[in-house]
Amino acid sequence: MKKECKTCEFAKNPAMAEARLHINSFLMGSLFTVLALLWAFSSITVSSAITFQMVLAIPLILFASLSYAKMGYERANNIWNRFGWITNNLGYLLFLNATGLMVIAFSSRIIGFIYFGLVIALVMAYYLMNIISQPGTLKEHISKLILWLIIIFVGGILPIIW
Repeated sequence: MKKECKTCEFAKNPAMAEARLHINSFLMGSLFTVLALLWAFSSITVSSAITFQMVLAIPLILFASLSYAKMGYERANNIWNRFGWITNNLGYLLFLNATGLMVIAFSSRIIGFIYFGLVIALVMAYYLMNIISQPGTLKEHISKLILWLIIIFVGGILPIIW
């Protein structure tokens, strides 16, 4: 029986975790800044949908960062990777939705619809490329795409329509 190498098992994780931590740190700083500016300088009441999604994005992205940090030194890194993926994607989606809703609230409905159309087109292209580059992952990537589309529709498109 071959003995497992702990160092080999996690060789790729620290770099991946570090890259995601940097991105998430920047995003969290942006979220706090945008929220502070909205509350401090907004002459109109900010939509509950915008505030709700931005406020929820902060802990989701924080715990995604903590999960990715753990991946570098935890033995059961698959569970941290999955938890990190879920919280990271939900946080990003809420941030994307809030951004589109802010564009509509402070700029133009047309630009907001273009924004959401671009987000939807890019996420579809992203998952299509994943499916093409990773044969045998159709079911996984279609389910992830459906999750993204549902959250964009419920959190971004529906508040515009209502």
